[in-house]
Amino acid sequence: MEIIRDEEFQKEILAKIAVREFSERTGIHGSDLIYCLNKQAIRKLCPKPSTEREVLLFSLGWATQRWLTGKDEDEPEVEVDGIKVTPDARWKDGLYWELKCTFQSSAKPIEENIHWLRQLMSQCYVTKTTEIRLSRLELMGTWKSIFGKKEEKSLPENEKPTLNAYRITFTQEELDRHWEWMKQRRDLYKGVLEKRLLLPKLSALAPGMLWECDFCERKCSEREYANLGDCLPAIDSSAGGK
Repeated sequence: MEIIRDEEFQKEILAKIAVREFSERTGIHGSDLIYCLNKQAIRKLCPKPSTEREVLLFSLGWATQRWLTGKDEDEPEVEVDGIKVTPDARWKDGLYWELKCTFQSSAKPIEENIHWLRQLMSQCYVTKTTEIRLSRLELMGTWKSIFGKKEEKSLPENEKPTLNAYRITFTQEELDRHWEWMKQRRDLYKGVLEKRLLLPKLSALAPGMLWECDFCERKCSEREYANLGDCLPAIDSSAGGK
């Protein structure tokens, strides 16, 4: 028997996924506004090829969505006030259904995922409903099968993966307030794209999202701002650290 690592085969697989799933989007999407506005603008103005890690991580979500829904496509895109929102799927009762595949612990309360809730509120607002379904596929369960005490690792409740499903209801007041905030973010984002001036850090980040900086591949440091001169000639290198 002969086993040979085929790196060209591997690269081609990743390239096909990237072409299929990472095509450049047009317009302003709800997800652009929920996350760091500077990062989203830099991605559009100074695009870089997707890393292997990004391709594989996003592929987990897309693959499990198709597996759980049995459908190859998302629901039709909806645009309101110049903001595009694309629901994942619909459940049999007609409610929209957002699917998440994550490494976070199944013990983490859903309400701590503030970016998810903002995404769900956007979907509810543009589709004119106050209810939505959410499923969370937790690849590592509670993580206790890995990091738990010896006596915890083999317990049935600590097996992995796990799936939790929810029905979430918002008030119309919550949705209206959220959408006003989204429109404010839209205007800030358009300003970055048009003026090519990055926002101060605390304006670019949405409330409760400081953790984004720890995982950002486009660190908004003065050093990187200087290196983006050819791409963003009008960039203000004093904006990012405040």
